[in-house]
Amino acid sequence: METTHHHHLELHKLSRLSKVKPQTKLLGIFLIILSIAFFSMNNLKLFMIHICCVVYLLFISKISFKTYLKRLSIDIPFVLFAIFLPFISKGNGKIFGEYLGLTIYETGLIEMRNLIFKITLCVTLAIILTATTSTIELIYGMQKLKISPLLISIFSFAIRYIDVFIDELKRVKISMKSRGYSEKGLKNLQPIAFASGAMLIRGYERGERVYNSMISRGFNGYLELHDREYKNTNMIYLIGIICLLATIYDQIIL
Repeated sequence: METTHHHHLELHKLSRLSKVKPQTKLLGIFLIILSIAFFSMNNLKLFMIHICCVVYLLFISKISFKTYLKRLSIDIPFVLFAIFLPFISKGNGKIFGEYLGLTIYETGLIEMRNLIFKITLCVTLAIILTATTSTIELIYGMQKLKISPLLISIFSFAIRYIDVFIDELKRVKISMKSRGYSEKGLKNLQPIAFASGAMLIRGYERGERVYNSMISRGFNGYLELHDREYKNTNMIYLIGIICLLATIYDQIIL
């Protein structure tokens, strides 16, 4: 089974990262995220290494600043959660100050800083990867990294049919509005519940039909992809190793 479609997050722009092997990008970005997750942030000078590496990858990916900020909005729930940490995370009980009658704890401030920085950098890396790599390239890269074919199939079909599900939801909303549905008031929540149930049933039935049609065409759980030619570079590996060394130095030596 082959596929050549692109996902809606890919920018279709030629950049240095778009020409790199997808398995190299996947593994390199995974190493950077791993190093960021385990970094204690006690030494901000060392953490600047991670920030510089991520900013460099963002620069060579040629993602416009407007597009980057728009996609970074997925970071907002984590930021909103982090804002409350100085007021609820007591830690050692050391008080930093008060604001509007609320006690601000020093441990909470540190945790807020760590969460915002780490989540923002990791989301940025995800934006870079999805903007410079198509779905078929991601699947190709995961196969080269010997990831389970079952996980690859689930990932591929989830991305492919999420747009189908969104289109189906739009049609349901149009049909509801044509029948006089109004979104105002709690009494109108019942039709939403019925529509949600109908969407689940439709999704399940469509999944069964697609699966049966794939089985009849010889699908065996493995996506067969042709080998492709990419730029051979170890630049991302080098950046990932630098970040890992900084984290190891922070955790073990310091």
